Amino acid sequence: MIEHDKKARLAEAILHNRVQRRSAMPVDIFGEHAWDALLMLFVADVASERLTGRDIAHSLNCGPTIMSRWVKYLAEQGLVIGDGEGDLDDLLTLSPKAIVAIETYLENTQEYANEFSDINQERGAA
Repeated sequence: MIEHDKKARLAEAILHNRVQRRSAMPVDIFGEHAWDALLMLFVADVASERLTGRDIAHSLNCGPTIMSRWVKYLAEQGLVIGDGEGDLDDLLTLSPKAIVAIETYLENTQEYANEFSDINQERGAA
């Protein structure tokens, strides 16, 4: 099991990779604002920071109307908790359900990366 700070660094790497792909390809083909928002909230949580939906929308270059819909959906799914009236200026927190799901995803991603690296090293040694 990888520790919490390492998981946050892995989440940051995934976010960075996703930003880089948007600079290489037409931005219109990428539309995973909800997933990016969850990763951003995970990283912020580890850093003891809080973000609003507006902060996330700005960072993702996502329109406020679109982000508002995603925040409402994520709240309905029990993944995000807002501290207010349900608007983009509410401070957001990941629910325990979301934290467990993201940590599991990051652990599986790290394990796969390690296995992939081991396979490539074996091929290089052969």
